[in-house]
Amino acid sequence: MTSEIDVKMLEDGRIAVVQINRPHRRNACNFEAWTDLRDIFVGFASNKKIRLVILSGAGGHFCAGDDITAFRAVLDDKEKADTYRARIQECYASIQNLGVPVIAAISGVCVGGGCSLALCCDFRVADSSARIGVPVAKLGLVYPTIQLIRLSHLIGIGKTRRWLYTGELVDCKSAFEAGFLDEMCEHDVMNAALAFGSSMIDGAPLSISGSKLQLNAISTNCVDDYTDEIEKIIDRSNNSQDYKNAAAAFAEKRQPQFIGE
Repeated sequence: MTSEIDVKMLEDGRIAVVQINRPHRRNACNFEAWTDLRDIFVGFASNKKIRLVILSGAGGHFCAGDDITAFRAVLDDKEKADTYRARIQECYASIQNLGVPVIAAISGVCVGGGCSLALCCDFRVADSSARIGVPVAKLGLVYPTIQLIRLSHLIGIGKTRRWLYTGELVDCKSAFEAGFLDEMCEHDVMNAALAFGSSMIDGAPLSISGSKLQLNAISTNCVDDYTDEIEKIIDRSNNSQDYKNAAAAFAEKRQPQFIGE
């Protein structure tokens, strides 16, 4: 694993903290960093102990998006450029598709591809230093449609237009009021994110995974594409040991212990 992406496990392995560690680029990701992030989240999918993931950035910033200098180096080679773009989308998908809650802990800049990373998380918590935006109009680019769908579901079409057309960075309070952020704090965004997610750790994994699958499909207007997967996880949860244990715990007036099976 590259030294530019750090992973720390907390709560006996139930919480994973992933930190982008490229402070010299305000945590803008190059091809290797996008690849490592993708691989880390793909690997989490097979870890049954993990119940919560926090995504953060080092050095006072969340992520400045794609490393423009790195992408410019391959821009004239269509095959390499297409591979680079595809890798970024694979990274986003690995975060969104992970079946446990993922919280973006945001400080400093969260722009462009960094904003997309935050959008792929289930929740976004930020401190007062956060500055969020999609400056594609200042770079001559067009934001991917799937990210626009996610953003407009959170903040509405009108605010999405303003964010994109102006390319301005929005402060923490404004982003919270717009609906982009779920919670804001003055300091120590990591502790705030952990506190925000603490009540989710003991939930039934199959239930949370199924709800996440459904909500992700709703938020991207593609429920029909996931009908089979949704039905499978509903059937699996209905026949799970966790459901049987929960029913028994309810009858015995005690807290159920879920194992994800």
